[in-house]
Amino acid sequence: MNAAEHYNGMVNARQQQQSRLATPFGESYWQRYAHTYRFDPFRDPEPQLSAALNLVEPDDEIIEIGGGAGRIGLPLASTATSLTNVEPSPAMREQFAIAVSEHGISNANLMAANWPLSEPISADVVLTVDVTYFINDIEPFIRAMHDSARRRVIILTWTVAPPNVSAELFRTAFGEEEAPSPGFRELLPVIWNMGIVPDVQVVDQPFTWPEQLPGNEDEAVRFALEELAAVDHPQVEANVRRAIGALFQRGDVYRPAWRTPSQAMLITWRTD
Repeated sequence: MNAAEHYNGMVNARQQQQSRLATPFGESYWQRYAHTYRFDPFRDPEPQLSAALNLVEPDDEIIEIGGGAGRIGLPLASTATSLTNVEPSPAMREQFAIAVSEHGISNANLMAANWPLSEPISADVVLTVDVTYFINDIEPFIRAMHDSARRRVIILTWTVAPPNVSAELFRTAFGEEEAPSPGFRELLPVIWNMGIVPDVQVVDQPFTWPEQLPGNEDEAVRFALEELAAVDHPQVEANVRRAIGALFQRGDVYRPAWRTPSQAMLITWRTD
C-alpha cells in the first residue's frame, strides 16, 4: 500500500464511522456549522493568516479550494488582484456571499464545484485550508492544485487535524475509538511521492474556535453532542452526562477539557 492508498483508506474509514454514528461529513453536516465560518475579513490577522499573507503578492490571482465562508480567502483577497472560491457546499457559498456583500468586497467570486474541476483553471496561488482531511482521492486533488498554480501552492493545516481533536470525547460518547482523519503526517508522504518537496512551517497559534461556552450541565451536554454532530443517541447523551466532570473544567462556564492541543501549520511550495 502506497502513501496515497493509505491516506484514502483513512478518509474512507472515518467517513464510514461518522455515517454510522453521527451526521455524516456531507452537506447536512456543513449546513449546521456554515455560519460559524464567517469571520471579519478585515480583522487583525492571526499568525496562520499572517504566514499566508506573507506569501501573497499584490498582482496575484488566487484560487481557494473549499474556501467556505471566506475565513482565510477574503483577507487574502484584500491584498491581491482576485479570489475565486471553488466551494461545493450551498450553505458555505451562502455565507461567503453574505460576507462579500456585508464588507463590500468586489474582487471575490464563487464557483460551485468540486475539486478537481472538469475544466482546469489557473491562478498565481492555489490555496486550501482544512479541507484535505476529507478528500478520499488525495493524489489527483494535490496534482490539480500543483498544475493550476502558476507560482505557489499553500495548504493550511494543524499539527493535529481538527477532526481528531475531540477523540477523547468521541471515545467517551460512543464507546469506541475514533477512526482518525489523515493529517500532515499522512499528507506529506503523498506530496513527497509526487516528486514535490514543500516547505513546512509550524506557526505559533494554538487551535481554537470562537464559541459560546455552556453555563450549566444541560448546556454542556448539548455542547458536547453538537461537537460530535450526534443525532438521536439517548445512550450517547447518557454517556456524556455521566462523564461530565471529566469532560469539562467547571468555573463560571463549562470549558471543554477533552481537546487535544494542536498548533497551526503551513505547507507550501513553488511551482515556477
